[in-house]
Amino acid sequence: MPDFGQYGYKNNLGNSNFHSLQVSLQRHLTSGWLWGTQYMWSHGMADEGFGAGDTTNIENVSCIKCDYSSSDIDIRQSLSVNSVYELPFGRGKRFLNNASAAGKILGGWQLSGIASASSGRPIDIEIDRKASALPDGNKKSQRPDLVHGMSLYSAPRTINNWFNPLAFADPAKDTWGNLGRNVGRGPGYYEIDTALEKKIPINEWLGLDFRAEAFNLFNHPIYGDPDSDVSDGAGEFGVITSQLNSGATGIGSSRRLQFMLRLEF
Repeated sequence: MPDFGQYGYKNNLGNSNFHSLQVSLQRHLTSGWLWGTQYMWSHGMADEGFGAGDTTNIENVSCIKCDYSSSDIDIRQSLSVNSVYELPFGRGKRFLNNASAAGKILGGWQLSGIASASSGRPIDIEIDRKASALPDGNKKSQRPDLVHGMSLYSAPRTINNWFNPLAFADPAKDTWGNLGRNVGRGPGYYEIDTALEKKIPINEWLGLDFRAEAFNLFNHPIYGDPDSDVSDGAGEFGVITSQLNSGATGIGSSRRLQFMLRLEF
């Protein structure tokens, strides 16, 4: 019988858990100002994937539980702050509440925004190995040895030098690497999205709504994860070459401006 090649295997043997501390503070709309803050500290752990297309390659297929560690979706800390503020000008407000031209121009404006921040995502640091160097011949998702006393990260940590290459070594023949799964962390991020909106009444049943939005208002760079294959060598391993999101919208993209004019009736 010919030898079988490597193949994927799906099962229901995985174990996972998720624990979190969630704190929320709210201010209901009062005097034209609404505000809310949500914070979560969490830790998700697993030894396999979560399904729905998520897969995990095990270093030692004879010891699945040996890969029990921070899950691929583990984000330790996240913070979100949202606010809506109605400018105090115009009809029904504190200032310029008469029918003056200034009241009509400055009235009806609303400023809103969302600020979000998150710690870095898990990274599985790997190394290329020959099948003949491993006890079971499975060379997929192999990890290096961690050199004792060495930091995983470079000092200083930059997008051109995120991980410390001196911290990793080739495992001895017929042994698996001692570095745990998903022990690395990529860069965290923060982003501020804002919107400025004005409602312009035309008559009792007709009005205009103008809205200007800015995503990633300050165009703060939000980086993707660094190269995580030790075998790629200097110039590639530990280097970040992309942003978190290269799409037109969503967290992690470059600054985007959007304008809207809507007729309401």
